[in-house]
Amino acid sequence: MVDLKFQKKQFVNHIAKFTDYGNIKIVDFGRPDSNEYRIRFLFEEDYCRLHISGDLGELIASNYNNMTFEGFSDFVNDVGYFREKIDCHNRKIYTYNSEDAERDLKELLEEWDMMEEILQHDRCDFETDEDKLEEFYEDVLEDFSEDTGVGSKGYDALSEHFSDVWEFVRDIGKRSTGILDVYMLAFKLAAEQLKEKGEV
Repeated sequence: MVDLKFQKKQFVNHIAKFTDYGNIKIVDFGRPDSNEYRIRFLFEEDYCRLHISGDLGELIASNYNNMTFEGFSDFVNDVGYFREKIDCHNRKIYTYNSEDAERDLKELLEEWDMMEEILQHDRCDFETDEDKLEEFYEDVLEDFSEDTGVGSKGYDALSEHFSDVWEFVRDIGKRSTGILDVYMLAFKLAAEQLKEKGEV
């Protein structure tokens, strides 16, 4: 997860500028002497579409009535709601981690009361509980990727024990990169600055 206190420090010397072209509204937020952490929010108000661009990546989001400069407050404090409205982006919103995946698998086994089944599945006399659990993790994470998570071999390994793998497989090891939180933070800080200056 992203450290928002650290991220907030990156915006300390930023200056917000608001430009109103009628159905196009632009919020630029950056340091005058640098492009580092510079970000632009361009609202196409007639299409309820937002374009984010700058040093932190690009993103386009749309919604039928409130993806506007005035309506954006609906999203700023609800990243999950905003995430649902994203059309495209070039920065990863999620990443997958095998250590997190192991923790998620352990929680899944405990939550579904499947631990004993896994420990006893095709067990040899000399195998310990630790051996069986490690074997299960290795099978599920055999073709695990930081870009896509559990692969087809892992899916098959899970299917031996769970009938509804499709419901949860994409969440195993999945963690937010925090980039959407950074976008929302930047907009909040810029909007606060613009209000203080009386520009909006």
